[in-house]
Amino acid sequence: MNGAVTERIENLAKLFKTAKLPYVIKKDMQAYLITHSVSDMALLSFLHSENKIIDIKTVRTRKTARKITVTLKAYLRAIQKAGVSIDPPMLKMVLKFPNFFLDLFFMAWLRTTMVSDMMLPDYVNIANNEIVQLRNDLIKFLSQESKTLFSQNRMLARKKV
Repeated sequence: MNGAVTERIENLAKLFKTAKLPYVIKKDMQAYLITHSVSDMALLSFLHSENKIIDIKTVRTRKTARKITVTLKAYLRAIQKAGVSIDPPMLKMVLKFPNFFLDLFFMAWLRTTMVSDMMLPDYVNIANNEIVQLRNDLIKFLSQESKTLFSQNRMLARKKV
């Protein structure tokens, strides 16, 4: 999980290539997993609110799309500030897009069959439990990283004196 290319990884890559399946060997797997987690948290957090499953009509509103947009941007900025590179790098564009365009994108996404399937009670409950755990892990990670960054900044300030 550290991005090292081992013999096993090379063999898997050959298998994917032989099967003509797309693949990418990630150099910074931790950055990829953190970025993936924050995007999941932003996209799935709309399923459950105040201990209730949200109805499909409420989910498909611009208000829900805006919540996803704002949450995703906030999470991406937070991990970037903590020194995590956003991976895949194309996701950095989310930070530059106006909220209005992202709202339109998410409003279209919220009307897909995939989202309808995700509204099933069993999925919602499992997803909510996972989102709660991921959010707790993110808060813990960010607090550790901010302490590390604070210590590094203090050390740099001392060196300048």
